[in-house]
Amino acid sequence: MKYSELELKKLSKLKHLEREKQIINNILNFIRMIHLNGDDFIASSYDSEFFGELPMTFRKKSGQLMGLITANVDGEVKKYVFFDQGYEPLEDLLELID
Repeated sequence: MKYSELELKKLSKLKHLEREKQIINNILNFIRMIHLNGDDFIASSYDSEFFGELPMTFRKKSGQLMGLITANVDGEVKKYVFFDQGYEPLEDLLELID
């Protein structure tokens, strides 16, 4: 999914987000933070953790083109690949291999 300020605003107006929408909201907010800080995405490294009801991690080493997000949802681990312009579920990318 491509990063969209409009999509982020739509999500922020909703009072009760289902789990998948919460994950999307957190990912888009993280990407928004990258843009607001004016980070050079490729040169930057990230090692952030969100705690609470929906634990998530955002990790990327300097020089890498993409980072990895993990979200723990009711004991299930979901993984996403992120970059400065959006994100994709890791499962969707792995399906391209078949």
